[in-house]
Amino acid sequence: MGATAYYMRTSHYLQSIGTQIDRIEADWIVYQDEGISGRIPFKMRPAGKKLLDDVSTGKISKVVTLRIDRLGRSTQDILETINKISMLHKVPVVSINEGITTLNEKGDITPMTGLLTNILSSLSEFFYHTNREKIMAGVERAKLLNRYKGRKTGSKEDMDKFLSKPKNAKIKELLDAKLGIRSISRVLGCSPNLIYKVKEQVALIDAA
Repeated sequence: MGATAYYMRTSHYLQSIGTQIDRIEADWIVYQDEGISGRIPFKMRPAGKKLLDDVSTGKISKVVTLRIDRLGRSTQDILETINKISMLHKVPVVSINEGITTLNEKGDITPMTGLLTNILSSLSEFFYHTNREKIMAGVERAKLLNRYKGRKTGSKEDMDKFLSKPKNAKIKELLDAKLGIRSISRVLGCSPNLIYKVKEQVALIDAA
């Protein structure tokens, strides 16, 4: 019988870890990603990757987290993580706040899990197509206004890939929260020029 894993994640600014620590029980193994954005895929986080490895080798028999959003910000990432842990390795994931347990005592998928995975799958596909259409509409509008600069010569990066990069996504998140350029630069350790570039791309999309 494997151990119970408790997964916790905090970003490196503003976030209190107290509410997550309070739920830890004495015999649990804690996997903590500190200073990690929720937009970074679970399998690419240091503790997330370690947890998945331990699940795959049978070291862990149950995964507990305070909230389901600790696993990821995107529906696709949450769904992929749950599928890998519960569907592939038959290890239940328990979300304390939502009262969700993905597998029952027999290792079968619970009705709530089936509903959750169906909803997440639908949302993931919906958001992908919605964001893609919004980005393309922004590009077309920018072209009509002669404001679209296109890609740099020799670059394969387009607008949606640029904005989906972890640091750029975090910049967008802080811009949406109305933080100033200097504050964002100081918090994330990035140049103001990068922040202005993200701001410009977001403005093109919002203008669509």
